[in-house]
Amino acid sequence: MKKITIAIIALGALAVRGSAQGIIKHAPIVNTTKKASAKTAPRRKAAPQKELSYQERFDMAAHQRRQAAWLMDNMVLVKGGTFTAGCDTCKYKEPVRQITLDSYYICKYELSQALWKAFMNDSWWEGTYEFYTKEPFGKNYVQSRISCKDIQTFLKRLNDFTGQEFRLPTEAEWEYAANEGKHKPPYRYSGGSNADEVAWYGANSGEHKQSHPYGLKKPNALGLYDMSGNLDEMCSDLFAYNTSEPQVNPKGRRGNVCPPTQHSHVTKGGWYESPQHTLYPWHHGYSGYTENGSYNVTIRLAASTLKR
Repeated sequence: MKKITIAIIALGALAVRGSAQGIIKHAPIVNTTKKASAKTAPRRKAAPQKELSYQERFDMAAHQRRQAAWLMDNMVLVKGGTFTAGCDTCKYKEPVRQITLDSYYICKYELSQALWKAFMNDSWWEGTYEFYTKEPFGKNYVQSRISCKDIQTFLKRLNDFTGQEFRLPTEAEWEYAANEGKHKPPYRYSGGSNADEVAWYGANSGEHKQSHPYGLKKPNALGLYDMSGNLDEMCSDLFAYNTSEPQVNPKGRRGNVCPPTQHSHVTKGGWYESPQHTLYPWHHGYSGYTENGSYNVTIRLAASTLKR
């Protein structure tokens, strides 16, 4: 009896195993593994961006064009003629002489810092950018401390850029323009006989004695500002004592240039610490400049002709 029972149990186990194997064999195959994600192409590292300087970020050529356009707009034609230079009835006499000049152009204003820096500042930084391009207070101050060598460099760069021939005025051209292109000086100073109305000089330039922005005083009849006072203005003539001989288009001792190694030029107009007599248009000033220029001297640009 026991043998029969064992045999039945064994057959039942085989039946169950076979049934299970059949289920496994015929069951649908299910892929339980996750589908592999597509590989993303590795990103290229962005090339490091060059940090631009203030000058590179700023359109310097456009700034130079604006300054050159400003200069052209403010060049005044002085019609040629004959005038009497010097003064023989003044306390500080200067030989009287007849001078004949052709027509020429001269700037309304003394040399601005903005124009000078546009062509001469080779190392701009954020402060100079703000000062000379955005802030109006930096645009109408007058440039001083300029040597003859730097003036020559400035004129070459300016003329190469504009195609013009800007230069320094001669003493005769400067004096004739200060006299409003008239045969005789119409006033004691350039633009009037009241020094306080037309000039910054020793008596009115403030407690600390300093130059002022150009164009704040009354201009003369040609529209020229600060021909008397503010800053002395260098002419192209090397300093020499004048004579009473008549002259036609005098060019000074070295022509219309500022020799790089010569510093003893004629100056005109007086400056912010001057006594009144140096403000007279006929005053024949002198300054022995250093190679770094002088703190009280600037220039006023002139041109024989202009290409419009």
